[in-house]
Amino acid sequence: MGAALTPEALTPAAPPAGAAEAARRFLSAVVWGEHTRLWAMLSPRGRAVAVSVAAANGLDRVAAARISDGLADPVEFDDFLRQLLVGLRRDMRSVDLENVTAAGEPRPGPDGSAIVDLVTPSALPGTEAWPAGRLVLSCGPDGAWGVDRLEPRLAGP
Repeated sequence: MGAALTPEALTPAAPPAGAAEAARRFLSAVVWGEHTRLWAMLSPRGRAVAVSVAAANGLDRVAAARISDGLADPVEFDDFLRQLLVGLRRDMRSVDLENVTAAGEPRPGPDGSAIVDLVTPSALPGTEAWPAGRLVLSCGPDGAWGVDRLEPRLAGP
């Protein structure tokens, strides 16, 4: 007979490595300007945050609703995604994005999310790297990790 089934065995769980890989792909999309790929890599919560931030920064309320509902004109949506990319790059302006990497293994968040710390190389003697921020990801029902938010660290070491 097989092993006994426990509640833990019945609960689907994505491996933490999946969150780290999703974080690396997200960073790559930001670096290489793949604005349409960014949207696909955001979780539903991440998309809501992106639209909310855009609305707080002047995006028309009706346009924000169209984007949220997936009804935006392709040109309008593409412009929104380009602005999202600009905003993410601006949030990480204190570091060279091409050198930012995911550090270590993802940590579990309090709400089932995964937290991936981001680091950048340091030029300071005796210090290999310093924190650049973190990505918070959540696992969808399909087992795929999506980015909920980017939390940059704007100050140096």
